[in-house]
Formats: sequence, C-alpha cells, structure tokens
Amino acid sequence: MIQKSDVKEQAKDILEETLDREAVLVLARISEEMQLLFQAHPEPARDDVERIVTGFFLETGKSEQFIEDWIKTSEEYSRARGLVEQDQPKAMLSDLGVFRFMNFLKEKGLTDEQITIVLTGAVQQAASGGGE
Repeated sequence: MIQKSDVKEQAKDILEETLDREAVLVLARISEEMQLLFQAHPEPARDDVERIVTGFFLETGKSEQFIEDWIKTSEEYSRARGLVEQDQPKAMLSDLGVFRFMNFLKEKGLTDEQITIVLTGAVQQAASGGGE
C-alpha cells in the first residue's frame, strides 16, 4: 500500500514532469474559480447548482444531452455515497470541480492512473491543511 506522503510526492512529480508553467497556472485558476463558487454559494440550492453546471458546460460547447446526463450521473453518485438530499447540491458543485481538473489533465495527456494519483494527492494535501 502506498503511504500518504508517497502519493502527494508522486502527484507532485507527475505534475512537474508533464505540465508546463502555463498548465499549472490553469489548474490554479480552476481551483480559484471553484473556491469562489463555494464562497458565493456555501449552501447551494439544487437550482443554483444546475444553473452553474449548465452555464459552465454551455460555455464549453457541451450539448444539452451531455449536461442532462452529467447532472443525473452526479446525483446518482451523491446518493450512492449516502449523502442526504440537502448535501447533494454541494457535492454536485464539488463534482464539477473534480470534472474540470480531470478533463484538463486528460487534455494535457495524463493517463487515467496519473490523474487518479494527482487527484488523490490533491485531496490529501487539502485534508492535511494545504501548504507544504
């Protein structure tokens, strides 16, 4: 089993090896945008989240069917995680952030395994208080 600090180091190594400075800035911008969304909507209503998600995906050229499917999948995933209905909109907003990170890393050529390591490392970094 991989130790927590090993995953954070692996994640850092993957990002340093595969992303240029501009890509790192894009990831930082995605993170900042998601933080601002959560600050603006600390307890979001389902309608708010659907509007946010729909707006984001329409801006990025996704079809209405894609958006509908994405929302439905996010809802199902929230229920599968055992979240009460009240917490589902916040989880959906969080899913949007994860989707944005994953999509960007995939566009940059990272493998699914590398993306999983990077996201796991990011979660562990956040859980341990952020800074190095």
